[in-house]
Amino acid sequence: MTSTTQHLALVPGLNNTRAVFDGVVAHLPTGITPHALDNPPLETVEAIAQAWLAQLPERFWLAGFSFGGYVALAMLEAAPERVQGIALLCTAPFADSEAAAQKRLAALDAVAQGRYFEMIAAQAGNAFHPDSLNNSALMAARQRMVQAYGPQTYAAHVRATAARPDRSHLLNGDRPTLVLAASHDRVFAPETLQAYARHIPGARVETVAHAGHLAPMEQPAAVAAALQAWVEGAA
Repeated sequence: MTSTTQHLALVPGLNNTRAVFDGVVAHLPTGITPHALDNPPLETVEAIAQAWLAQLPERFWLAGFSFGGYVALAMLEAAPERVQGIALLCTAPFADSEAAAQKRLAALDAVAQGRYFEMIAAQAGNAFHPDSLNNSALMAARQRMVQAYGPQTYAAHVRATAARPDRSHLLNGDRPTLVLAASHDRVFAPETLQAYARHIPGARVETVAHAGHLAPMEQPAAVAAALQAWVEGAA
């Protein structure tokens, strides 16, 4: 790696604030400057992407987690000359099917009925490795993050998710690419991520052990190490 500081944008997911990356940031080396921001409550990934691009350095490495992967790909499409490399963390580049989009939008009924926090609490089993569910500090950190995120932001991001296009064509190997899966991810199965990664020329593919979907919170050191190896391997 060169002595030049490398800038790394870290885009959080649905029901996440930038706090989802707190542990990852703490484990990054001094040569990598992280830029972890909250996604604004806008209703298209393209609008969110523009908000990010307005706040970032001219050139940067780009890592998107879950919903953040959809935003990251919109950023790559809008400003490919600024993106040094792309990392997709527990996410995929494809659009929703019509049925999946409708299922997402149906969740907005729960928000309208004031049941957002109840709904998210019930999803903990899908978010974490089973062993993490008894980790009170981790559960409390997620609860604080969800409280800060809130139902209005959730509603905007669900609409953005349902409307996103397929951007798999952008993953053509023209820049360093990392696909990071989690061993026990029930949202994006590691087999699914590994399968599409095989079609990306030169992609680095890694799986974080003992982690569910919220791998950046459960295994921040492992996620940081994967990001560091990706940046340092090409910078």
